[in-house]
Amino acid sequence: MFEYIFGELTVKKIDYVALDINGLAYKIFISLKTFEALGETGQDEKLYVHTHVKEDDISFYGFKTENERELFKALISTSGVGPKLGLAILSTYNVKDVINIVIESNSKLFTKVPGLGDKKAQKIILDLKDKVKKLNIIETYNENGEISKGNPIVSDTSNTKILLMKEDIKLALESLGYLNADVSKWIKDEELSQINDIGEAIKSILQKIQNKK
Repeated sequence: MFEYIFGELTVKKIDYVALDINGLAYKIFISLKTFEALGETGQDEKLYVHTHVKEDDISFYGFKTENERELFKALISTSGVGPKLGLAILSTYNVKDVINIVIESNSKLFTKVPGLGDKKAQKIILDLKDKVKKLNIIETYNENGEISKGNPIVSDTSNTKILLMKEDIKLALESLGYLNADVSKWIKDEELSQINDIGEAIKSILQKIQNKK
């Protein structure tokens, strides 16, 4: 129904925002990754939207990038995945990570998503494999961890190792009080591939966080 909605960000919550257009505010549900990419209230924002229509409800789901929206649409077209679970998956992993998890059939990583068990994770991966291959998704990250245009996402043998390292690092950061830490924002996959000691990566991230303050 809508390609995107552009307006003033008047409400910013973890799970939804409101964009105001000439006094009319659209409530739009978002993922944690989109939340982290948004500016402060009072600024203009553009969200690519998916309109979800049910018999008794029409809801908007918004995403900072077209890539995230296209993957969300692929997720909710999968049996057993509704909008809430789709957002939970995209709140736990970024687009690149989800695609690599599917390509490599790594259901263990999918079980990190709240409410997603191994049996269901395997089924989702099986249903998503062909859909993911048909998606025209390109995504890279610049020095600030922001999404920008790049080459098509592909899988390689090091991706699983990197994803597992990210999970360990995220758990370690949370134990230090850094909740919902986006590891990809603070350290690149290329850096992780050269690191054997998780402690070294954590020290590097903590130093970057301190320098950012």
